[in-house]
Amino acid sequence: MITYEQPILEICKRTHPIYQQFRNRHYVENRGCHGQQIHFLVHYKNKIVGIISGASAVYAVKARDDFFLIPKEKITKEKYYLPAIINNIVFRLEFHEKNLATKILSKWRHVVAELWEDTYNIKVIGFETFVVETDTRKGSLYKADNWLYVGITQGSTKVHNGLINKSTRRAVNKKLIYCKWLSKPIVPTQKYISCWRLETEEEKKRAKYIANLKKKLIGKQF
Repeated sequence: MITYEQPILEICKRTHPIYQQFRNRHYVENRGCHGQQIHFLVHYKNKIVGIISGASAVYAVKARDDFFLIPKEKITKEKYYLPAIINNIVFRLEFHEKNLATKILSKWRHVVAELWEDTYNIKVIGFETFVVETDTRKGSLYKADNWLYVGITQGSTKVHNGLINKSTRRAVNKKLIYCKWLSKPIVPTQKYISCWRLETEEEKKRAKYIANLKKKLIGKQF
């Protein structure tokens, strides 16, 4: 029987030196990462060939909101829908083999959805990603994994100097928007409780729990 090597995902910190090397070679500038996040090194044929990450969903994207049937009501959007959508913020692969990228992306979707629920106590409903279009970059990888092209961004974004300071807006490259339901369209019913402000004892306790859990996950492979 012929056996085929499968890609392996290893949880790592965003500050892992090898992760940073791949991230700095990515076509999108490395500006760090905010909010909920889970990062992976990609192993294949006994070497690290890339990275892939999931993070908090972008706040204001009409085409994405329409795709996921997100109500305009602010609290519903912030507490139920956005925390349940994972943004594939980076996927860089430096080893090219037919169907490998699609295998990795598919595996990542299943692994990160389970980890997201275990870590942040929120059930995932779907995924989003944003692709800077070029002559050779059209989002074909996501199409191959059955993500749907839903539109293009407006070409501007909010910039925060700290989470509690007033944001400013700057021009950025327009991006192709791809989205995918985890399995089927559903309405999230689980309310997300944030803890990043650390204003109450409950928030501090929850933040500490999440930090300790993430430490234990570092190095775990799937």
